Amino acid sequence: MTTAHFKPRIALYGIGNYGQMMVRFAAKKGWPIVAAYNRAGAKVGQDIGRVAGLDHDYGVVVQDCDKADYSQLAGLGADIGIVTMYDVLKDNFPAYERLLNAGVNVVCHGSESYIPQFADPETAAKIDQLARRNKVTWAGTGVWDMSRIWSLMTVAGVCDEINSIHNVSVTNLESFGEVITLGAGVGMTPEEFEVKVNDPSKNAYGRALYKMIPALALRALGYTMTDCTYKQVPVILPHPFYCKLLKRELPAGSCAGLRTYVEAKTAEGVTATVQSDSRVLFNEGETEHIQWEVKGNVLSPKVRIERDNGHVMQALSVFNRVKDVIAAPPGMQLIPDMPGPMKHLAIQ
Repeated sequence: MTTAHFKPRIALYGIGNYGQMMVRFAAKKGWPIVAAYNRAGAKVGQDIGRVAGLDHDYGVVVQDCDKADYSQLAGLGADIGIVTMYDVLKDNFPAYERLLNAGVNVVCHGSESYIPQFADPETAAKIDQLARRNKVTWAGTGVWDMSRIWSLMTVAGVCDEINSIHNVSVTNLESFGEVITLGAGVGMTPEEFEVKVNDPSKNAYGRALYKMIPALALRALGYTMTDCTYKQVPVILPHPFYCKLLKRELPAGSCAGLRTYVEAKTAEGVTATVQSDSRVLFNEGETEHIQWEVKGNVLSPKVRIERDNGHVMQALSVFNRVKDVIAAPPGMQLIPDMPGPMKHLAIQ
């Protein structure tokens, strides 16, 4: 089933931006989509080809996810369900439950799915039990597979001593849409940012998300995280900037987005730091990038990945793992436990 000629049969759960990209990827590779589900609304009843912007019908109509009969998936020969609904594990659980109980493997795009045991141990345990009971696999992935985990593991592989690891990244919010961009405080005054974005009661998810970076990275390297602190501040525009996504000029002194600082300690004495910018790119020539540095007594190797179209890389990082998830043992699988770095599908 993992050969280059195997064409997985896919059920899509979520036909938003990422789900529509999955349709286009599958159409390009000739992988059959056998079912598609979405929340009630205008997309239900439409052919996924039209929803995804193809110039033809795909032959699969979007069903209401709360009314669909998932027992049909066995007859349709579905190998895997791709879930692209929510970032929060609990919100996605109904999708996982429906697909896993139908005997379908699941790969999920969602931030809390990178390391569910850290984000939501109770829901993670339920997912693992469901997958094992139904003898299928569940895995969460995305761009972290490449840029947050395997790039780190590769550069750390030359070390015989590690004292600390350091991650710096810049993500272009404009490629992720208006809701996320505004949610990160873009265009707000610093005072508005403190009230609307930096209030812990309103941004508990964001804090959990960025703490997951050292949690997953340290686990991948074999260390046990014992303590983790978090701080979030606005990134202030030094000059006026025209935001194409919001179609307006943002004044100097307003927020370009946010910067998060995370520090983590381990039982073994190794420390980790994260500085992650999520903002509009306001400097000429700036690109999205992620950098890891691993510091030892002798070596301090670095790796930097520059990324264009980060949202497309997110989606392809899920799609290119489909065959690995189908071939993996039953139960919940984490990115570091999956086989090697992702393999390209260019000649498959």
